[in-house]
Amino acid sequence: MKFIHVGDTHIGAVYKNDTRNADIQDSFRQVIDFAINDKVDFIVHAGDMFNEGNPSLDALLFVTDQLNRLKEADIKIFIVPGSHDVGIGERDSILELFDRNGLLVNLNSKRYVKNEEDKFILKGETYRNAFICGVQGKRSRVENYIFKRLHIEADPDTWIKIFIFHHTISTLGERFKDLDTESLPKGFDYYAAGHWHGHKDGIKYDKGVIQYPGSTEYCDEKEIIDNPNRGFYVVEYSDRGISSIEYKILNTRDKDILVFSADGKDALALKTDILSKLTKNTGKILVIKISGKLLGKRSEFNIIDIKKAADDAGYSYTSINTSKLMDSDDVTVDVSEGDMHRIETDFLKQRGYDDEQIALAKLLIESTDSGANAEEMKKKSLEWFDKYDNKRD
Repeated sequence: MKFIHVGDTHIGAVYKNDTRNADIQDSFRQVIDFAINDKVDFIVHAGDMFNEGNPSLDALLFVTDQLNRLKEADIKIFIVPGSHDVGIGERDSILELFDRNGLLVNLNSKRYVKNEEDKFILKGETYRNAFICGVQGKRSRVENYIFKRLHIEADPDTWIKIFIFHHTISTLGERFKDLDTESLPKGFDYYAAGHWHGHKDGIKYDKGVIQYPGSTEYCDEKEIIDNPNRGFYVVEYSDRGISSIEYKILNTRDKDILVFSADGKDALALKTDILSKLTKNTGKILVIKISGKLLGKRSEFNIIDIKKAADDAGYSYTSINTSKLMDSDDVTVDVSEGDMHRIETDFLKQRGYDDEQIALAKLLIESTDSGANAEEMKKKSLEWFDKYDNKRD
C-alpha cells in the first residue's frame, strides 16, 4: 500500500502575476498526475488547499477538475483545513463544498469532531488498512483549545495510523512555533504536517515520524531563495508498518538570484550594475536583493526601469527586495542585545514617532499575532484613537 502526503498547495491568487499563479496550479496538477500514474491508494493533504477561504471561480473550477480526475481513478484524498482554507469570520471551510459532493474527505467536518466541555473528541476514517484523522489549522489558542483536551477514537486494528495537522511545531524553532511538539498526540506512526513551507523530514516523535513536505510551489521571495526544492512524499506501508518514505521533487521554474551592494554607488550606478547582470532567457524567475547605503535618496532608484528590462530579457516574474537598502542619512538600529519589543520601540523612536503612536503600532501587531478578529481589532483601535484625541485636546 502507498499514499501521497502533500500540503500547502495554495491554489488561487498568491501573486499579482498570472504566470506565477498558473505555476502554482501546474505543481498541483503534477501531484495528481503522479498519483494516477503511480496508482497510489490515497492522498493526505495537510491543509491550505486554497490560498484564501473565499477562492475565485477559476480556483474552484481548477480544483474541481483535478479532484474529479482522482475520483475517476478511485483515489481518495483526506484533508484538514489549513489556516488559509477558512474565510475571515467563517466557521466552516470551503472544503465542505467538496466533501459534500464526494470529491474529498474533510476530516474536520462535523461528523468527525465533537467539542465537549472537557474533551475535544476526534474521529477519523479507516481506509486501506490505515487509520487517518487530523486537526485543522488555527491561528490562536490551539494548544489549550484543542490539543490539551484532545481525545482520539482511533481504530486499533490497522497497519498504520496517520495524524494530519497544520501547525508549525517548536522543533522547527521557537520563533515561528504555534504548537509545542510535545502537544501532539502520541501513538501514531506517521505525522503528516503542513503550514511550514520548508521541506523538513525525519523528525522522530514517540513511535512515529513527523514529515513536512513544504509548499508545492514558491509562495514568496524567501521560499525562492531558501528552499530550492518543492515536492511531496510517497509513503509505502504494509502489515509490518512503514517500509519507505520518498521525497518526490516537482518541476518548477529556473531562477536567477542576484545580490547587489549599494555602498559607494548612486542610483544610476546601481541601476547600471543591475542591468548588466540580466541575461536573455525564456521565463525564469528573477529575485534581486539590494543592501547597503546608497549615495543619495532611495526614491532616486528606479525599480520600474529594472522590471521593464527584466520583462524584455524574458523573465516571467521579478521580485526586487530593497528592505536593506538605505539612504545616506538613514539611521541603523543595534539589534545585538535586547528583546524584539525594545528593538521595535528604538527603531520607531528614531523614525520620529511619539510614545502614543508607538503604542498603537504595538497594539495592532499584538492583535494580529494573537489571532484577534477584525471586530476586536477595530474596537481596540477606536478605543486608542479616543484616548489619543483626548490627550491631544
